[in-house]
Amino acid sequence: MANDEGARVFEHSTSFDRPWGEVSSAFFDRYPNPNAGHVMTVDTVEQYVKDGKLYTTRLIQKASTLDRFTSFLRLPTKPVFVTETSVVDPLSEQLWVNQENINHTKFGKCVESLQYRRENIRETILERRATITATIGALKNLAASRFGERARGSDNGLRCVLGLIEGCNRKAT
Repeated sequence: MANDEGARVFEHSTSFDRPWGEVSSAFFDRYPNPNAGHVMTVDTVEQYVKDGKLYTTRLIQKASTLDRFTSFLRLPTKPVFVTETSVVDPLSEQLWVNQENINHTKFGKCVESLQYRRENIRETILERRATITATIGALKNLAASRFGERARGSDNGLRCVLGLIEGCNRKAT
């Protein structure tokens, strides 16, 4: 975790013991899974193919982690809406994803970039970078400290979808 002009930056990489084609397909089918109980809906807004690449924009609705703060202040809670844009390049065997919240921006913003790439015929590497900004320092520190845990949960959710976790049930808990 680094500090970048008032923002907290989180970087993480992990590998999946599956071919890139399986991992990139599973990415679009990753909900529900036991590590994503906070995900309420996922809607595809746009999807098209251009120059042999698949471009997708999705809107993801999640339960807000600000609930604790807003209930303390007696404010109504609202879900978090996240835009997810992705590009799948089957020729280079790479998937690029950008996600960012489009509401609650008065409190802060999280911009996450993911790159899934083929390492070899049986392994796919994920490189993740998130930049977290917040108007309240304590909120930024809390979000940054929890991001690593959530990133690992997201990785394990995808492992569940891929069948890499024995006995994993796809239903959200």
